[in-house]
Amino acid sequence: TIAGSQRYRHLGAPPTRSPLMSAPGVGTKIWLSVPDEDAWTIAEVIRGSIGGHVMLRRGDAPPGIDLEIERPEAEVAACSIVSETEPALAACNDIVGLGDVNFGAMLHTFRLRLERDAIFTNIGPVLVVMNPYKPVPTCAPSSMLEMAKQTSSASPDTRSLPPHAHSIVVGAFSSMMEGKGGTPQSLLVSGESGAGKTETIKLCMSALANISRSTGSTTDAALESGLLLEAFGNAMTVYNHNSSRFGKWCAVHFDADAKISAGLIQSYLLEESRVVATPAGERNYHVFYYMLAGMPEPLRSQLYLMESPADYAYLRDGEGCAPGIDDKAGWEALTQRLELTGFGEAEQRTVFELLAAVLSLGNVRFMEAAPGEKTDKPDTDKEDRPGKVADPNALAVVADLLGLKVRDLEAKLISRILKINGPSSESKMLRRQGSLYNLALSPEQCSDTRDAIARAVYVALFDQIISRLNQTLGAANIAPGGRRSIGFLDIFGFENFGTNGFEQLCINFTNERLQAHFTDALIRRQQAEWKREGVTCGHIAFPDNGPQLELLDSNKGGVMALLDEECAVPKGSDEGYVSKMHVAFDGNDIYSKPRRGKGAALHGGKQGGVHKNDKLMFIVRHYAGEVQYTASRWLEKNRGTLHQDIPALLASSSRPLLASLFKDRAASDETKRATVGASYRASLRALSETMAATQQHYIRCIKPNMQQRPDCFNGQVVSRQLRYTGVAAVVEIQRSGYPISYTHQMFIGRYRCIAFNRPDILAKGKTDPKGCCADLLQYTQQLAGDAAPPEPWLKSLLAQVGATKVWMRADVLNVLEVPRRAVNGRAATACQRLPRGVGGGPPSP
Repeated sequence: TIAGSQRYRHLGAPPTRSPLMSAPGVGTKIWLSVPDEDAWTIAEVIRGSIGGHVMLRRGDAPPGIDLEIERPEAEVAACSIVSETEPALAACNDIVGLGDVNFGAMLHTFRLRLERDAIFTNIGPVLVVMNPYKPVPTCAPSSMLEMAKQTSSASPDTRSLPPHAHSIVVGAFSSMMEGKGGTPQSLLVSGESGAGKTETIKLCMSALANISRSTGSTTDAALESGLLLEAFGNAMTVYNHNSSRFGKWCAVHFDADAKISAGLIQSYLLEESRVVATPAGERNYHVFYYMLAGMPEPLRSQLYLMESPADYAYLRDGEGCAPGIDDKAGWEALTQRLELTGFGEAEQRTVFELLAAVLSLGNVRFMEAAPGEKTDKPDTDKEDRPGKVADPNALAVVADLLGLKVRDLEAKLISRILKINGPSSESKMLRRQGSLYNLALSPEQCSDTRDAIARAVYVALFDQIISRLNQTLGAANIAPGGRRSIGFLDIFGFENFGTNGFEQLCINFTNERLQAHFTDALIRRQQAEWKREGVTCGHIAFPDNGPQLELLDSNKGGVMALLDEECAVPKGSDEGYVSKMHVAFDGNDIYSKPRRGKGAALHGGKQGGVHKNDKLMFIVRHYAGEVQYTASRWLEKNRGTLHQDIPALLASSSRPLLASLFKDRAASDETKRATVGASYRASLRALSETMAATQQHYIRCIKPNMQQRPDCFNGQVVSRQLRYTGVAAVVEIQRSGYPISYTHQMFIGRYRCIAFNRPDILAKGKTDPKGCCADLLQYTQQLAGDAAPPEPWLKSLLAQVGATKVWMRADVLNVLEVPRRAVNGRAATACQRLPRGVGGGPPSP
C-alpha cells in the first residue's frame, strides 16, 4: 500500500467497495505504475483487452525501455484516469489542488516543477522541498531579502504566497503574534541524509531574521549556531557529504517588539559509534579533518597531530576527503565561530586538546601479557593472561593531552574496580581490596574501555558546545511559559540500511512518534474540511501507526522496555534479548523473525541459507515499510556506562574543561544511570509534549536522485522518500475517503455534456448547483446500467455532494468518464464533418 505498513483508524464501517470495473477505452490516458526509474508515468490505451491484457503506450521512457507495454485488464481498470485539465499537467503549486490525488500525479508534478527550478511544492499544510543540488534563484540572499520586503509581517495573506521556505516562516511568524502574549509555533523539518534539511533550516532562519528585522549578537549567534554544530555533529555518509548525525530542537524567542531576544538548543541522539568506528566510504565528524588540514604550528606539534587521517585508527577505515567540503577553510570558519560563541583562545586550545586526545586514543593498542610477566599491577591475577598496553608511547601522548598521569590512565584501561556485596570469595581474576575487587581485563575488554572513554569525552564536549551556545543565545533569560517563540526541529529521517543497528531503531522510533503527530494533524485538517462541507465521514478508516508505537514504546514489554530489562539481568545478552522478543511478540503482525529461503523472496528479500547473525535479527513493520535489525552489542550501547572509576579519573584531569565535564558524573553511581534508550524515550516524550503545545508546520525534504546530480529526477528514489517522510500519508488520507473532488461549477462544466438531452437537470446549474450535481450523478448511474456499481452512489456514500464540492471515489469517476469521452468523441467527429459539407446535429449521449 502507499502508506507502507500502517493500519487504519476505523471510525465506523469501511466504505462499500464496488465490483471490478472494465478497463478504460482506447484513447484514455491513465496513471500507470512502472518498474523503471520513472516509477509512475502517463500511458494511453492503444488497444482494448485481448486475452485479458490491454496494450498501452507511454509518452516517454528512460533509455532502453519500450514505449509500448502490455498489462492485465484488471490492473489497468484499477488505475486513475488522467484528465485533460489535470492540474498536475501544469505543475500546480499545491498537490491537494489536483482533481484526483494519486501517486502518479504527485510524482509528475514534482518532476515538472524540478525541471523549472521550482523546488518548493505544497501538499496542503506540508511544504515539500526537492533538493536541486545546485543554486537556484529563489533561494539566493537577494531573493530572500526581496521576499521579506514584499511581505507585511503584520497581517500577511499566506494563502497568496507561493510555496517557499519564506512563506511557511511568514505563516508561523504571523500566527505566533496572534492571541494574548502570542501563540508558540514549531516547524518540523525531516528527510533522509542528503535531502537538504540543513540548508532548508538555514533558509528558514534567514527568512525569520529578515521578516522580524532582527539584528545584533543574539541574532548572529542564532544564525551561526547551526553552522558551528555542523563541524561537531555532521559527517560525510554514502548518501550525503554533510549529513547531520544528531537531531536538534532550536527554539527562537521574541520580545514584545517581535525581535529575536533569545534562543535555546537541545540535541538528540548524537551518533556516538561513529567516533570510534568510521564506516567504509564515509568519514568521521568534520572537526577531526578540519584540525588535520588547517591547524597551524606550533599548536599542531603541541597536540601531537599527525599528517593524515590514515595515521589514526579511528579515521583510516573511512575516506580522507569529502567532495564539496574544504577542510582547510572549515578550520578557519570553526575557530571564528567558536570565538563568536564565547570560547577564548585558551579554552579553544583545551577543546582541541580533547579532540586530539580522542583521535590518539584509537592508536592505543593492547596485547596479551606473557605468562608470569611483571607488571605495575601486582594485585591482579596474571595466570589468565590479561591485556597490557602494546605501545607505551601512544599511551603517553593520550595521557598528556587528557592531563592525566600515565600510570593512572593505564591502570583504568587494563583493569577495573568491581564492588561485590556479600561475603568474601576467591577468584583467579579477582584480588580483594577491602570491599572492592580489582578485575584484570582481556585485550578485547581493554579496547572496549578505550573506545568507551573516547565516546564519552566526545559526547561530553559536544554537549558543552551546545551549553555554551545556549549561554550566548541568552537561554537563561527566557521567561518560563514564554509564548512568543518558533521552534525548529531538524530530525533525522527514516533509515533502512543493509545492516540496521541500535541507532537505526532509535531513529525509526523517533520517526514513528513524529509520524503520529503528522498524521493526526492531517486527519484533523481533512475532517474539518468535510465538516464544513457537510460530508459524512464516519465510515472512513484513516491510516494509523498506533500498533507500531505500542510495539516499540510500551512500558509493559515493548521492544525498548525489553532491552532495558535485559540490561538489568546479570548475565544478559543480545541473543537472550532477541529470543525473549520472539516469544513476547509471537503472533504480532508488526513483528517477525528474519526470513530465509523462499520466505525472504516472497517479501522482496534475497534467498539464502542461515546467516551467522540470525539469532540477533528481527523485523519490525514500520509505517514506511519493513526494517530488519541486527542486535549486535545492543546491551553495551544501551547501557552507555563507563566503569565506575573512570569518571573519577577524568574528573581528576589537570585540564579544567575536562575535569568540569565529568565532575557531576564522578559523584554519581554509574550503575544507576538511566539507559540510553530510557533517557532517549523520556526526552522524546518531553519533545512531543513541547510540540503538542505549539501550532505545527511541516517541511519534508526530498532528494530527487541518489547521485546528488542537478536536473535529474528518479521516481523510484522520490517514491521511497515520500513513504519514509510520511508524505504518502497525505495521499493515503485523501484516498481513504474521497480522492477526487471538484467544485460544483467545475463538476458541472466537466460532465454537463452527459445530460444534453436533460435540460431540466442543466437548468439547475445556475440556481441550484448542488442539486444539479446530485442529479448528474444519479442520471449517469442510470445510463451506465450494469456497468456501474449497483447500489446508489449517494446513498452508499461512494459519492457525496458537499456545500461547495462534489466528493467521490475512483469507481464513480471511472463510470462518469465513459459517457463523457463518448460524447466528446462524437463531437470531434461532427466538427470534422462540417468543413466537408456533411451535415450533422449536436452530439447526444
